Amino acid sequence: MNNKTVTFIRSTFMIILIIMTIIPIVWAFSLAFRSNAEIVSMRGINRHTFYPEHATLQNFLRLFQTVNVPRVFLLTMFVSLSVTALSLILNSLAGYAFARIPFPLRSLLFALLLATLAVPVEILIIPLYPQIHTMGLMNTLTSLIIPFCANAFGIFFMRQFFLGIPRELEEAAMIDGCTRLRTFVSIMIPLAKAVLITLALNIFLQQWDSFLVPVTLISSESKMLLQVAINYIYSGLYFQNYGVLYAGMVIATLPIIIIFLFLQRYYVAGITSTGIKG
Repeated sequence: MNNKTVTFIRSTFMIILIIMTIIPIVWAFSLAFRSNAEIVSMRGINRHTFYPEHATLQNFLRLFQTVNVPRVFLLTMFVSLSVTALSLILNSLAGYAFARIPFPLRSLLFALLLATLAVPVEILIIPLYPQIHTMGLMNTLTSLIIPFCANAFGIFFMRQFFLGIPRELEEAAMIDGCTRLRTFVSIMIPLAKAVLITLALNIFLQQWDSFLVPVTLISSESKMLLQVAINYIYSGLYFQNYGVLYAGMVIATLPIIIIFLFLQRYYVAGITSTGIKG
């Protein structure tokens, strides 16, 4: 095949992927502005499939009446940002240590660390629950932050980036009198800007969408996070009012879309600059 054919096939494939990604989002957003009667009566595909016949804001008004949206939003933002900030510090330090600092059993410890990636959170929650209970952290926001301040993927991700940085930069800094920590802060961290933003987006999104851990460790409605609140809407008073449910989904999704649109160039740069090195 010539270059034009390859380009055409590639472009067609990408367009199909974009359409498949955008259509569910547009549809969900349109449902948030429909009355429940209109949602229930929808049949097949027609000109009103992707935009409401009679747009309304009643779903959002009912959502704010059902759930204290500002409080839920702020609590979720606080937990997500706290975990993200602490994770960036600990993951970058650990990743740098595994990449640059020789210490006993380094390879074994790193292998064990990678093995934890195969353990789903559904299994981790079993030993985590009694530990949180013993520490007296049940029904506190601290229980949602401390256990997730470092993770195997973040350490692996940062290690792979630091492995790609020439050692000559560190050696030159140390010749000039920099300590290991000063070299890390002044040389490594500025070079890792795009990678750190990429990792921050992944961690923030994971925490923003977290449901199992908050619903397990938090019992008070005054401390419930966003995904738990959406589930509360679905199983509570408005469990048949799908418009309110979709309004909650819009509020939960919109911040992520906005953040990603502003930081997407760093995200792409971070992914492409992190190679898989041994």
